[in-house]
Amino acid sequence: MAGGKETPRQKMIGMMYLVLTALLALNVSKEILDAFITINDGLETTKVTFDGKLSQQYAAFNASYMDKHHFDDRG
Repeated sequence: MAGGKETPRQKMIGMMYLVLTALLALNVSKEILDAFITINDGLETTKVTFDGKLSQQYAAFNASYMDKHHFDDRG
């Protein structure tokens, strides 16, 4: 399948696999969908937590930078 033309039979098999995949996706149980929702909620919480921690870290970097330049200006 290295860029060559597909025969009609290969096209049909590819389409059948696509339809099978779609049918399997439609038959996913509610528990699996709930698991994805739980994972998404956890990732969202992690994102918010890291955003807060990064903001604090950058504020500390900025304060350290300002202190350093403040001492350099004095002499």
